[in-house]
Amino acid sequence: MKPILSCHVVAMPYPGRGHINPMMDLCKLVAGKSSSILVTFVLTEEWLGLIGSSAKPDNIRFATIPNVIPSEHVRGSDPNGFAMAVLSKMEEPFERLLNELQLSPTLIIADAVVPWAADVASRRNIPLAVLWPMSASVFSVFYHFDLLVQHGHFPVNLSVNGNDIVDCIPGLSPIRGLDLPTVMRLEENYQRFLKAPLQAIHKAQYLLLASVYELEAEVIDALKAKASCSIYTICPTTTHFKVKDSNGDLNYLKWLNLQPPNSVLFVSLGSYLSISGSQMDEIAAGLCKSGTSFLWAARGETLRLKEICGEKGLVVPWCDQLSVLCHPSIGGFLSHCGWNSTKEAILAGVPILTFPIMMDQVMNAKMIVEDWQIGWRVKREFDKDNLAKRDEIAELVQKFMNLESGERKQLTKKARETQQACEREFAEGGAFQIYLDGFTRSILQYHHH
Repeated sequence: MKPILSCHVVAMPYPGRGHINPMMDLCKLVAGKSSSILVTFVLTEEWLGLIGSSAKPDNIRFATIPNVIPSEHVRGSDPNGFAMAVLSKMEEPFERLLNELQLSPTLIIADAVVPWAADVASRRNIPLAVLWPMSASVFSVFYHFDLLVQHGHFPVNLSVNGNDIVDCIPGLSPIRGLDLPTVMRLEENYQRFLKAPLQAIHKAQYLLLASVYELEAEVIDALKAKASCSIYTICPTTTHFKVKDSNGDLNYLKWLNLQPPNSVLFVSLGSYLSISGSQMDEIAAGLCKSGTSFLWAARGETLRLKEICGEKGLVVPWCDQLSVLCHPSIGGFLSHCGWNSTKEAILAGVPILTFPIMMDQVMNAKMIVEDWQIGWRVKREFDKDNLAKRDEIAELVQKFMNLESGERKQLTKKARETQQACEREFAEGGAFQIYLDGFTRSILQYHHH
């Protein structure tokens, strides 16, 4: 007998990898809690082509809406244009899709950066949960935008108030203006990108934070004290489920198996935003000069970088980042500090060299280096014209990967402690299970009222 699907959740992620992955992980967790929950996961046609065949539970199904921009336009080449298209062109096809569903939705879960979902939900009188895919600290900065304005911290002007210390945000440790998300540097960005998501959250019944409570407890407690909606910290990353060793036949894992423990630096600068060719060349030359073994997931740059790096390291277009980070031969991670990558490194216990590119990454880098003390900065200031040079990169990598130095031992110890604190959260009866159960129970209750 088929279970009676009594509760229908419609999930609307932002169409980018750093958003789709956490939303899918969250939906798998919720669907796994009760067979009477059906999840309809909405993708653009482009994304259905990319992930449509991946494994998922029976009570999750895909539905599609048209691409917001023609697929021959590359998202990475015009991130602002793409973001604007998501804001202006997706609401209408999403609404059309809802009209066609046989089972009307009990709840909509939407990414915070598709704020029009809140209008759709309120017009139809459907409860709304907003998933915030970045850190709780970044959310808190945006949420307390008025305090930043009041204290003269907005907009952040690199030469005027960039070094001012911001300490007016409840629960947040003091931070330089320069380390706030880069969207805070332009007045019009607030109007374009931040205002609508914040208004959407005020209309939501639930805020789901894609974080680990242990990492950001003070910020999360301060938000709970102030926000009108229910807040659940459900770190929707598959990371805490033990990494499967099923990928042992992949070439890069075979290569890693041959390297000594903790000897390899993993390099990945994200799946989406690119850095300049000249900066890539400096990183490549610096890595080769350092004499350290490295594995570099370089996407489109693979061939060019292979030529520069020769035999010094392994350059691949893609890898399963989590399997790599958990591999015993990995001793460090040179990362753009996207939130998903940051959490994966923490949960794998790997120290980080921070190389943020934009948006929330600069703030994640600050937390990695100053708050959790599990990494070092490659460069102090984030500014695209300020290149990190090969000699400084080589020297830094050598120091970072020298497992015998006192500084490095301290990093390793901190990384281990932070990893263990997070693992406790995912243990049986830990905060993660409590939040997930609480959220699922309240969705099921909606249906019975």
